[in-house]
Amino acid sequence: MKTNIYHITYTPETSSASLRFWGCNMTCQGCLCKEGIFDHLLKEYRTGKESQTQQFKPSRFLDLEEVDRQLSSLNLKRIFLTGEEATIDPHYAEITADFHARYHTENILYTNGFFKPSTENTDSVEIGIKAISDDLHKWYTGRDVNIVKQNFIKYYEDGINLTAATIFIPGLVEKEEIEKVARFISSVDKKIPYFVLPYFPAGNNPWRKTNLTEIEQTVQVASKYLYNVSGCQGTEQEILFDVQRVV
Repeated sequence: MKTNIYHITYTPETSSASLRFWGCNMTCQGCLCKEGIFDHLLKEYRTGKESQTQQFKPSRFLDLEEVDRQLSSLNLKRIFLTGEEATIDPHYAEITADFHARYHTENILYTNGFFKPSTENTDSVEIGIKAISDDLHKWYTGRDVNIVKQNFIKYYEDGINLTAATIFIPGLVEKEEIEKVARFISSVDKKIPYFVLPYFPAGNNPWRKTNLTEIEQTVQVASKYLYNVSGCQGTEQEILFDVQRVV
């Protein structure tokens, strides 16, 4: 079975694998894939010893059988399905069912929320809400935010372990916009964990990297609406574990 998976990394300390899927149903202007398509937590990229800028498309995609061969020798407790966007793989449901049957892992989906696949074999979902204002979301992603909001509610109603995240983009998605996102999430459930993440410059855009003060202030504001809000600056010092390339 051919999949959209093109890259796998493994973190021994957490017994977790991260699978990257190619293809997306949004056109986010600040997408980190504009700077390279491989896991940015790999040591060679964090230290600047190797550049990702020479490859912007996968050279090949993996059959599920090959994915299983690569994963079978690893000590796995959880598998992260990320990308670009994992949900648009036409075999998403079969892939997650295979992982549950073979490895009994916690399957964790990172998604933009625009499409909701069958999640019978998905244990946790983190939805990256890019913005909540209609015009801003449409301009930044090319998509209607109302579909994301509807799917967010559907995931919650499914009883899945749900979290949310938003990237603070200086000059674009700032404290006031993220406060609106937090208000929306609280209308669903105040107990949903929410993460404020930093922006790393990508593509031909004017936005700078987020600083720690901006993250801290925004976490404080979002915490007026939600019980569990956290943030990070994304510095190398915060990366605690060794991420290894598998494929």
